[in-house]
Amino acid sequence: MAIASSDLVKALNTVWDASTLDVLFKALWSDPTDAEFPALHDQVAGGEQPFPYCIFEMQTGNTNSRMSAESNSIREIRDVPVNFRVHAREIADDPRTAKGIASYLVEEIMKVFGGHPTVAPTALVLDNGKFLQSQYQNDYSVRESEDNFQWIVSYIFRIDVPVMA
Repeated sequence: MAIASSDLVKALNTVWDASTLDVLFKALWSDPTDAEFPALHDQVAGGEQPFPYCIFEMQTGNTNSRMSAESNSIREIRDVPVNFRVHAREIADDPRTAKGIASYLVEEIMKVFGGHPTVAPTALVLDNGKFLQSQYQNDYSVRESEDNFQWIVSYIFRIDVPVMA
């Protein structure tokens, strides 16, 4: 459903902006004041995007249940898979490898969206419906090339959204 999906995208961006994630990513850029590019992208980043950056991908959600309080009020509980893909390269004067930088940034994402062992996730706020739960699924790394590294963290976001039959 477009409204539920767009609400979730908006909520993810709002939480990202309210956290320190953007600052952490941009602090590692050669020009941290570069306002031309965001650190977070929906599905794809531009060709000149500075490293490191993050792409999030929201997949088709599954409806777990439907309920109604009235004949014209129907709600669905949906599980929506979301991946955050951190792309990193080695940085001059930084002793960490590209994998180390990506790992550090994924840990910070986990502090915000869930999965970190000591920090509770931030609740998302939807315009239409309610955010119920962030379920960390897994995270793993992928070497993209000799210079580039990617670390992926996966979630299922459970939401309660209004729909019409």
